[in-house]
Amino acid sequence: MDLCGPFPKASIHGHGYFLTIIDYYSRRVFAYPLKTKSDVLNTSSRFQKRDERFLDRKIKCIRTDNGLEFINEQFYNFCDELGIKHERTNTYTPQQNGVSERFNYTAVDGINVLLKDSGLGQDFWSEALLHFVYTWNRICHSNQSKTPFELYGGKRPSIKTS
Repeated sequence: MDLCGPFPKASIHGHGYFLTIIDYYSRRVFAYPLKTKSDVLNTSSRFQKRDERFLDRKIKCIRTDNGLEFINEQFYNFCDELGIKHERTNTYTPQQNGVSERFNYTAVDGINVLLKDSGLGQDFWSEALLHFVYTWNRICHSNQSKTPFELYGGKRPSIKTS
């Protein structure tokens, strides 16, 4: 889990950040545009409820950096009440949260490419992010023969065009 931002220009919906949550096994990405850093806890809580209902199993561990949005009493209580282990990286070692960090760089590049190619302004970055993540989850990566979408949910993604 990692927070990316602030972006130089707020999105059309007023978002300035996005929260990245990546399933360690499948590498399925969930990205949530946020208006402020303080939205991290509420978004994490909503994700936890939805994810546990969808998969019918509990989240066991969350790995974050030492950003203040993750290192506070409310976030500690959230993890503690649900029995979730909160792993924090060492200070100034983003490589320990490399999966999320790397994806954020890739996503920002993807956002810029999509905006440039479409001719849309920078204030559409959150829409471009959601499009990028949707596509990312439906493409095989590295040596996997299945998409993150399929590994996570057990079903092949529909790629029908109409």
